[in-house]
Amino acid sequence: MPIPAYVDVIRRPNVMRNLNPLKQSTSKVVSLGDRIKQLEDYKAWQKLIADYRKQGIKLNPKLRPMIKMVKLGRMLIDEDIQRLLDETHCTKNIAAIDRFDARLLQVVYCIKIPGKNEFHAVDGQHTAATLGGLVSAGLFEGETDWREVEVPVLYIETESKAFARKAFALINGKGKKKISAWYELRCKVMSVRIDGSDDDDDVDAEKKLLICEEYDCYPVDKPSIYMDKPGTFTHMDAFRLNDETLKFCCKWHNDYFHYDPINGSLWFMMGDIKKEFDAAHIKITDDFLKELAGIIQGYFAGLAQYHEAVHSAHLMWSRKKYKYEVPWQDKCIAYVLIQLYKKLGGEQEVPEIMIDEFKNLIDFFSEDIKNLFVETA
Repeated sequence: MPIPAYVDVIRRPNVMRNLNPLKQSTSKVVSLGDRIKQLEDYKAWQKLIADYRKQGIKLNPKLRPMIKMVKLGRMLIDEDIQRLLDETHCTKNIAAIDRFDARLLQVVYCIKIPGKNEFHAVDGQHTAATLGGLVSAGLFEGETDWREVEVPVLYIETESKAFARKAFALINGKGKKKISAWYELRCKVMSVRIDGSDDDDDVDAEKKLLICEEYDCYPVDKPSIYMDKPGTFTHMDAFRLNDETLKFCCKWHNDYFHYDPINGSLWFMMGDIKKEFDAAHIKITDDFLKELAGIIQGYFAGLAQYHEAVHSAHLMWSRKKYKYEVPWQDKCIAYVLIQLYKKLGGEQEVPEIMIDEFKNLIDFFSEDIKNLFVETA
């Protein structure tokens, strides 16, 4: 059976051009009262408050954490509670010359022992150690003794080390809503679009986003109400691609699958195809790209289904060939597509390496798919 001809799909205006959450170019501020009202309207919150009242629970305001400026010399680290010091993190992430900004130093979370002027750091030892090291090196003007340097400390007064242990787990786990890769991107992009930042990382992120937007491709957070909209994607590794490769991937999706959300396999599949063809000095033609789209559309209905089919085939192939489940490799997505293309009689020259690896894996597609190309063998 020949390569299925790609069937054009009616192109409609992408609603994400207007809904794009990263489109914003002016600052928007809401009051804390707005946020509290939003929380109070949330059904699960209302049920929680009802349960508090039903059980007659009253909270003691004196138990809330307090804030104090504390000298670094008064801080202690419990090694049986805290993680070991990560010197690399202090050196390369916090104190790096092109990154360090004293205004961004974080508050240190501590447990204060009643009756003692000592503070056991529950979270923030890397901040405190880095600051102390910089002062000790004489890098802060007018400061020579790190022990006398004061930092803001958020503390709870208790004798219970068990409580301190739970506090560390809470602060570094469920108690802290970790920022997602999308929000990191949003921070950089908004810094440019709203604040006019000229920071290299911010500018590069916004430049890559412009490439995506040019081809109706829109990064969204996971979960998000936009996840099922055409052209949206949650796989932020796309922004690790160089500009040329990112454009190549976005354009292909917009040319052929503009009506679908973007499956994360796009970035691996088209990225690896471009990488291998460039390395082999083989030109990628528009006809070839359309043939690949025809295979995915005609045999699998879309990239998400193709991605799932390759994963299933890889699992059975590895069990048969090696007698155990071989770890998945993302490049399999592109290599198998090229092998399927050649199996179907594709005439485009392809890199030999993409034929040699994962040999015979296409034989492990489901029977309904395999029957479509067995006839051409």
